[in-house]
Parts: sequence; C-alpha cells; structure tokens
Amino acid sequence: MNSLMRRVIPRFGSLSIRTRLLIANVGLLLIGFLALTLVAGSQNALAARADYEQRLLNEVELIRQGLLTLIPMDNPQAVDSDAINALIAEYEAYLNGTIRLYGLNERENSPPRGGFRDSPEMETAIRDEVVVVERIDDQGRRALFTASPLWSGGREGSSLLIVQVSVPLENLQALIWRRWLTLLLIFAGVLSVTLIAALWVARSIIRPLYRLRDSAIRLSHGDLAYRVSDLGSDEIGAVGTAFNEMAAQVQGMLEEQRAFASNTSHELRTPLTTIRLRSEALRYDESLDAATSRQYIAEIDDEIKRLGSLVEDLTLLSRFEAGRAELGQDEIDLVRLAETLNYQQRPHAAERGVTLELVAPDTIIPIRGSLNHLQIVFRNLLDNAIKYTPSGGCITWTIQPEVNGVRSVIHDTGSGISPANLPRVFERFFRADKARTRDVPGTGLGLSLVKTIVDAYGGTVTITSPGVQQGTTVAVVFPAAPSPRSAAG
Repeated sequence: MNSLMRRVIPRFGSLSIRTRLLIANVGLLLIGFLALTLVAGSQNALAARADYEQRLLNEVELIRQGLLTLIPMDNPQAVDSDAINALIAEYEAYLNGTIRLYGLNERENSPPRGGFRDSPEMETAIRDEVVVVERIDDQGRRALFTASPLWSGGREGSSLLIVQVSVPLENLQALIWRRWLTLLLIFAGVLSVTLIAALWVARSIIRPLYRLRDSAIRLSHGDLAYRVSDLGSDEIGAVGTAFNEMAAQVQGMLEEQRAFASNTSHELRTPLTTIRLRSEALRYDESLDAATSRQYIAEIDDEIKRLGSLVEDLTLLSRFEAGRAELGQDEIDLVRLAETLNYQQRPHAAERGVTLELVAPDTIIPIRGSLNHLQIVFRNLLDNAIKYTPSGGCITWTIQPEVNGVRSVIHDTGSGISPANLPRVFERFFRADKARTRDVPGTGLGLSLVKTIVDAYGGTVTITSPGVQQGTTVAVVFPAAPSPRSAAG
C-alpha cells in the first residue's frame, strides 16, 4: 500500500491544476452522494417493506369486508359460491397474489399441512389477530402471507372462516428496485450537474491563471508595457492587480536604470572629454604659453574634482538604496551644525553677492543621525540655494522644534522652479534649466541624495516654489532625538 501511494502521489502532483480540481471535487462529491444514496436507499427499502405490509393488512381487511357481504351470517350454507369466486379472482388479479378461504368447504379447500395451526398467520387469525409473515409458499418461492378471520353466525357462533392472502416477495422486490432506480437516476442527475459546475468553477479559476502565466511570459520576453486585465474582484483578481503593480515597478525601475546609465555616461563623458582635450593640448601643442597652460591645468583639476564628487555621490546613493549604509545614532545639536555650515558657506555666498541668515532658538535641539550624513543634506541644500540665487538675493535658514521632530526651512529669493518641474526635482541628474546646465556647477545628484538620506532616517523633505523667479522653499523634518529622561524611562 505504501509503495502504491508513493507511485500515485507524484503522478497526481504532475497533473494540471484543472485536472486535480476536477478529481478532488468530483471524487469527494461522488463519495458523499454515493454514501447518501446508499443510506437513503436502505432506509427507502425498509420503508417500502413497511408500506407494502401495511397495504397487505389493509387489503385483507377489504377482502374480509367484501366476503362478509356475500356470506349470510344466519345461514352460512346458503352461499353464492360463484359470487365469492368472482370476488376472490378480482382481488387476486389486483394483488398479483393468491387468496384462499378456509372453513367454507373443507372437503374442497382444506388447510395445508392438515390444519389452521400449521402456519403463523393462520394461528394468529384464529386468535382474531392479523399479521404479515414471510415464508415459503407451495411453489417453493418466498412470499408474504397474511390472514383474517370471518365469523359466521356471530362471534359466538360455531362456524369460523379464514381468508388467507399470499403475494410473491418478487412484487415487493420489484417495488424496491423501482425506488432504487429512482434514487440512482436522481444521483446521476445531481452528479452530472455537479460535474458541470465543477468544470465551470475549474475553468473560472484556471483561465485567469493562464492569463497571468501568459502575461509573465510576455514580461519575461521584454514586453514591459503589457498589463493583464479583467481578472475579477476575487483573490485571483487581487493577484492580477499585484502582478500589474509589480510589472509597473519593474518597468519603472528599468526605465530609471536606462535613464541613470544614459545620464551617468553623459556626466562622465563631458569632463573626460574636457580633460582629454586639455591634456592633449598640453602634451602636443608647443605653442601654448605659460598662462594658457596654467589655465588648462586648472580646468583639468576642476573636472577631476567634479568627477570625484560624482563618484562619491553615486557610491553613497547606491549604498543607501541597497540598504548597506550604516545609519548613525549620534545625538547631534542641529543648531550648532547649522551655525557651522552657515559659517563655512558664508564666503561662497558673499562671493556671489548673496546674504545668509540663520533663525534658530538659543536652546539645544538634538536629533539622531550621522554627522557626515546631516552635513551632506544641509550642505547640498545651501549650495543649491546659493547657486540659483542671483546677486543681491537672500537665503534664510529657519530651525524650529515641533511635537514629533525638528523642522528646518531653507528659503531663497532665487530663480524658483516652474510647477511642471516641481514633481521631478528629486530625480537623478534632473536640471530644471537645461540651458544653464554647464554654467551651474554640480552633478545633478544633490537633491536625490538629500531625499534618500532623509527618507532613510524616517524624515521628510519637500520643495515648494510659487514659480520661476519667485524663490524656492525647502522644508526638512527630522525625528527628534528622545530626551535623556524619556530614554531612561
């Protein structure tokens, strides 16, 4: 048995889901309906026998009443034998059985085996009772017998007549088989309807799965724009929705990777081209004077710094996105950090004719993080504000504590951002003013790096601008570090 199960189970597992669903559902329903049919059939057979026996009792009573109308109670000898025989023949045809009358003329119709008491139904009839007995008849067949007494001349009279009715057991068996046939027909009908319903259910389940499979194949072949539709609102529909969302994310990731690779190659190609042109001129052009050579060397140095900054930003971005960046847990005073960065950026701002202002409380405002990461965030924001604010403009950095964090707002009176470009400001290498891309230094990764770091620490960063030439406002909210008292508690 175990070896048979080991052979059958793998074969069953290799079947299609539709076939397994049909086998499981139809098999269980077949077993259940078959068991129910057997139980109902056995109960039906018992009920049919009881009904049939009760019918015999009713019929023998009707025969008795009919015979009593033909037998004079005061003179039993004055009997119309033809009328009695006609009545008996009519009932025999109706019952498909045999009717005998004992005691009327014992010389012609004597009881079998020498007397009334040789059979249970006859002995019971003598006691004025009626029963149904199953036994062998004169022809050797199994039959049902019953008998009823007829008193002539009154209950205290001397004459006793007994009417005996016997029907072959085949009559009852034929009735039972007809009922069994009815049950089997009902069973076959229900099983057919169940099979059709199981096929429909299996199809309704399998067809969406096939569509999901075809969609996955198309997706694997590069058709990222394909989406599966009309899967319904059930669990499979939920899987289809999740599949479409996954496909959209994969498509977005691949498109972002293509754009990232294209932008990265462009950002790398431009400084490398500049470096190569200047280095070739320094190497082969003997007509260069000392001032031009120093200028070319300075340009090469600037481009190398730009490349180094680009590589550092890309490395840090990849580490954060891969989840490999180690988040700092140091308690840092944001006000002191702002004062330091403001002091460091003031010469750069003064060189461009821009004023820096810091509005912060005198108290310590602690936040949890890495000093290097926080410096990258706010240095990039200040550097962007300075680069895009014309001479005579002003940059205001406001720090204020909130219930669940610390808000830093950097507002400038610079070139601003158009509403169409606001949703894309955090994209890598995105520049709102592409015409000034080479005039404004930077890698185009600053804001993307800022958002990645702030999100990693559970903070939020938003950028708003009324429009072009109307300034820009950047709001950064960091979770506040717990106070020593609350942390100890």
